[in-house]
Amino acid sequence: MENTKISAMEFDSIVPVDDLCMATGLICLSLKRALRHYAFSDGRELTVNTVRNEWAMKNPDEFGSASSLAEKLGLVENGSFSKAIEVVEALYSERDSIPATFGYTALSRPIWDFTDTCHPKNWELGRLVTRYGLSMDNVKFHTLEGSLPHVKSLKPERVLAMSVGENTDSFMAFNGQVFRQIGDAGLTTVGQRRRDQTCMVYENPLDFLILMESVIRNNVYPIMARRYHIILNGKRGLAEACEYMKSNPDFLEVRCFMPQNEFGQTAFAAINDAVKGTAIDRSDLFQGFGSLFEKYRPKVPESYRKWKTAQIKKENQVYVSEAVNVGQKEMTPMIKKRSSSGVEKSAIIDRKEGGLKL
Repeated sequence: MENTKISAMEFDSIVPVDDLCMATGLICLSLKRALRHYAFSDGRELTVNTVRNEWAMKNPDEFGSASSLAEKLGLVENGSFSKAIEVVEALYSERDSIPATFGYTALSRPIWDFTDTCHPKNWELGRLVTRYGLSMDNVKFHTLEGSLPHVKSLKPERVLAMSVGENTDSFMAFNGQVFRQIGDAGLTTVGQRRRDQTCMVYENPLDFLILMESVIRNNVYPIMARRYHIILNGKRGLAEACEYMKSNPDFLEVRCFMPQNEFGQTAFAAINDAVKGTAIDRSDLFQGFGSLFEKYRPKVPESYRKWKTAQIKKENQVYVSEAVNVGQKEMTPMIKKRSSSGVEKSAIIDRKEGGLKL
């Protein structure tokens, strides 16, 4: 594909500035409404206005569109946006492969394997959560970062983890591919018990984090923070959650955000039975998607999909045209010659041996 033919104006119409930041590995520090604040590895910050599709930086004051940011990041060579498009397309290919839910490993780790814990600051983990539509402020508030021995190598891997139970002796960890139990299994709770409180129930930590990100962006976090949140952590915490619901009938409401799969249906049925049929199924919030996470994480923009479809159609037309030209037989020139008898005869030029053949 001839990406060199893409103009700056066309690039701006195809690629959102926000996606260019994610594609180049910038980390989203925080967000509020249309503004997303990104960090470079050298500490500089950049703000993206997702509605205006523009970016801005301070000291010195700079601003612009996606094409000017691509130039600033060194992704434009001799006016060609080929490299910039390739970087963004790699991000979009990754997005299309992200599942609605992630699985759980059967292998658990003892708590002493979880070492070097701290507030999340690892750059690769920051890139991961940014591409999932999460900000570091949100992730730091609810999770820890630590090291676990890698299953297939001696090099430890950095993971995000949320505490399990009321103490911090056990965790549910996530490495970008699967959830892993550290210590004892069980459910995760967030918030303090209050009078006349709404209880929100999730299947996994990502669904909880992505919903918190949504309410932060829409500036309704204080309301959500007063609610009580229960994360099942898959099958591990379902029985415990049901027992907790039975022994706490003083919740104003119990709202469930179970994924649209077999376990999600089983989990909601069990919780609904525990609360005597009063549970509220809020899967309508992500109707048409497999989970809350899939609904609110970044999507491949329609502007890019339309442009890509047009490019593929154009390439196919060129291919068909070239195939037709190659497949056509060369027309052999005909020469009319009148014989001495007055009868008109046809002669063909012999391309191999020369001369005429009657």
